[in-house]
Amino acid sequence: MQRCKGARERGLSDALRSPSPRKQRLSVAELGEMLYLSAGITARRGGLALRASPSSGALFPSELYVLAHKVEGLPAGLYHYDPEHNRLDALGAAPAALGAPQADGADAAVVLTAVFRRTGYKYRDRAYRYAVADAGHLLENLRLAGHQAGMQATLVARFDEMLAAKAIGVDGFEEGVLAIMDLRPAASGVVSTGDASRARFAAPPVPAGVTTGVTTGVTTGVTGMVHLATSLQRLPDEVSAGHIALPPPEPTAAGVTDTIVQRRSQRRFLDEPVPLATLSSMLADMALPPQLSGAIRINLVVNRVAGLRPGVYRYLPQHALVRVRDSDSAAAAQAAALSQDVIGNAAVVLVLSADRAHMLAEGARGYRHAFLEAGMLGERWLLGAVARGLAACPVGGFYDDEAAALIDVDGQSQWVLHFAGLGVSTGT
Repeated sequence: MQRCKGARERGLSDALRSPSPRKQRLSVAELGEMLYLSAGITARRGGLALRASPSSGALFPSELYVLAHKVEGLPAGLYHYDPEHNRLDALGAAPAALGAPQADGADAAVVLTAVFRRTGYKYRDRAYRYAVADAGHLLENLRLAGHQAGMQATLVARFDEMLAAKAIGVDGFEEGVLAIMDLRPAASGVVSTGDASRARFAAPPVPAGVTTGVTTGVTTGVTGMVHLATSLQRLPDEVSAGHIALPPPEPTAAGVTDTIVQRRSQRRFLDEPVPLATLSSMLADMALPPQLSGAIRINLVVNRVAGLRPGVYRYLPQHALVRVRDSDSAAAAQAAALSQDVIGNAAVVLVLSADRAHMLAEGARGYRHAFLEAGMLGERWLLGAVARGLAACPVGGFYDDEAAALIDVDGQSQWVLHFAGLGVSTGT
């Protein structure tokens, strides 16, 4: 497919938040550009084919299939994306059923699978989490590229895996379906993210006397008690005493296409600080309404940030930090991450964790959704770094217990999912 090079490029911060409005059908050239920016080969160096989205160990387990229904210049049918030649290979007629009713009526649906053996031979029992996080990186690029093209790019939260696998002609085990993205024109330019908000809620206070079934002047009985037990009270968003308010974020005008194409995992950093305003802007671009899981928590190991003491911090939804520990934690972070220098030498280390109760509230499916969401947030961190002239690198290998201790969480209630280093680029 020919690259769609004449299209207007949108700024990264803008495209992260909503699609450009459009009414006309997606063209095959625009679809091709979306696939290229998600899984295409963006550079070749030293015999290596470098992709648009990162993959643990450069093993690239993800495959993309397209069910085209209303794409200008492309006959309706089922296709497979070939990144080596940047082309769509026709596989046959569009299947009658995908097992994802939410995607009915879409102009196109992109089905992401993982060939687990590609990751499994190296990462063994941790292969699934690596493959799913890789899928999250890719899906975030696809969402961004879709927004740039004026498409509402919505992840289907619930679908029948075996029906989807049968529809695209894979076995569902050696190659399993991990995600389906629905693509349709964004007439309003407003993106829907479902209801996976990170707003904080807690059980409301129990009125005096409710345990006896009677409150002051009101007989509640079982009905009132059940209603109270199922109610929530939203916790305040304002920055509390002791929290560190971050500078107002500044959106980056760096274009989506240029940023994705230029992204490379850089493992060496200069011994220089990252500006606090830059970190603030990157965090604001990361902490958007979740696509699949509201369980993800953002933690930072700060080593060199101008205007911020070294230590461990948690990011709050009201765009503030809370200091967890004052300490030089660079060595501890490196030790937790299998002694990798890219973490020990980073100015800032991103550590994403998941609230276990929140994650598993939707059953085992929540485990997959959490890793997909973490991968998407991790990709925003990487792209945000490139857009602001910094270097970043994701890291999936770490010791679970040491990682939990690093950010001061109970490993039974919060699970660490992802590391990524950030720093000033060496230029090499």
